[in-house]
Amino acid sequence: MSNSSNQAILVRTLAVVFFISYPFIVYFGIGFLPPSFFGLILVVILALRFKVLLPSERMLYLPVLMVFLAYAIATMIFDSNRLVLIYPALVNFTLFLVFAGSLRTNETILFRLVKARGLVMSDHTPRYLYRLTGVWAVFFVLNGLVSVWTSTLSIDAWTLYNGLISYFIVAILGTGEWVFRYYYKKRVGARKQ
Repeated sequence: MSNSSNQAILVRTLAVVFFISYPFIVYFGIGFLPPSFFGLILVVILALRFKVLLPSERMLYLPVLMVFLAYAIATMIFDSNRLVLIYPALVNFTLFLVFAGSLRTNETILFRLVKARGLVMSDHTPRYLYRLTGVWAVFFVLNGLVSVWTSTLSIDAWTLYNGLISYFIVAILGTGEWVFRYYYKKRVGARKQ
């Protein structure tokens, strides 16, 4: 494995760890670190993330990276705790736009991901993934609204929801979809025979 591949894996891993642990970083740091610090960390993570993107990925990710860069710079300029707490909502609303927007294209975001991984698809797959994309879009907008609401509550409530409960809901939704897909494939397979 080349040195640049190792760097890319390390940067991607650091970005994922940062994004998942963000509520806890804020919880433990907001009492003694200025809000601009969180914006600065995000700028660094975004710059590193952009650096390791493949040239073919850059145009796809650039609009999303620009939204988060603008957010990070605003957090640094305005030095606002409120902006620091809005980050999970921004993530959810961005994912909502990506998922909901893909419903208006020939291939939804989930279809493109399955296709990119080279997984085998049946004739039922596009319709199934279209509906699943819609389910995730609804989840992201609802989760984003709850995230905004929790930003008006205590830091404890905000951290509990954005750092634990929302991930638990994602796990339930993902597990539920996995179980449903198993029975759906059996049912669709039975119709073919």
